[in-house]
Amino acid sequence: MSRKVRLATVSMLYRYDFKEMEYYEFMMKNATEYLYDAAKEKPDLIVLPENFAHLQLSKVLRDQVAEEIPDMGAPMQKAMSEIAKDIQCNIIFGLTEKEGDRYYNSAVIIDRMGKYVGKYQKVHLCPSEMWYYAAGNEIPVFDLDIGKIGITICMDIHYPEMWRIMALKGADIIAHPTGWRDYTGNLCESIVNARAIDNQNYIVTSHLVEAPYLAGKLFGHSRIVDPYGRTRADTGHLPGYASAVVDLDEVYEYWVTGELKEKYPTLKECFFDMRKPETYGSLCEVDKEMKWKLKNPIIRVKD
Repeated sequence: MSRKVRLATVSMLYRYDFKEMEYYEFMMKNATEYLYDAAKEKPDLIVLPENFAHLQLSKVLRDQVAEEIPDMGAPMQKAMSEIAKDIQCNIIFGLTEKEGDRYYNSAVIIDRMGKYVGKYQKVHLCPSEMWYYAAGNEIPVFDLDIGKIGITICMDIHYPEMWRIMALKGADIIAHPTGWRDYTGNLCESIVNARAIDNQNYIVTSHLVEAPYLAGKLFGHSRIVDPYGRTRADTGHLPGYASAVVDLDEVYEYWVTGELKEKYPTLKECFFDMRKPETYGSLCEVDKEMKWKLKNPIIRVKD
């Protein structure tokens, strides 16, 4: 069996010199250009970075541009819906969501007909955004015409439990819109590769990038990663897009033979069938003892 699809990811230039609505307008213009550029290769799914047009706005302005979801008449959702319909492609994009008196760092899926499919509210907030955003508490998987799609955002990469939950729900692809900084040079890429291998699905991660790229900055490298942990497409440290044709039924074939091969033809059957959920109970307990906490962590602070 074969399910070949073309996946695309975007790396967007982040500008500190643009302020408030100037920044918003620049990012929306860039997003539009990248989507239409990528559309020339006729992708089935394009993923844009985390909260890309709202990230640098002040609280006052962010409150004003936040959108209720779904609201296909709201500026960003309307723009993305029109583009998705025009280029006949599913799109995942990040924005600030307003829900009652709360705000969420959210991602929205629009199908290739321009219709709303669903949303994901970021569950694991990084410390620097807790002042503004509330944390989500659901881990959904969505049905698209190309397969089942899960979504995570940035900091979620460090919590493998939620990635396994999506995989158990049948996610073929997990989108990872983000705006992270890689202070080691390979931390982010290594974690993405590990998530793809552990769960035997495809990951489309989409980043922001600063130019020129320097260590500790927004680093780009929006990638498409397969279940082997291999990069199928990569934007590098540059703004732009990358795309690749993948087969969603192509996972890592297990190397055993005989009866074991019949039972475990791929690593996905092996990994998932051999789980021991009855032993994982402590993962769901409130951690009051914090036995993991270092007593004397080494912290280097400049004088």
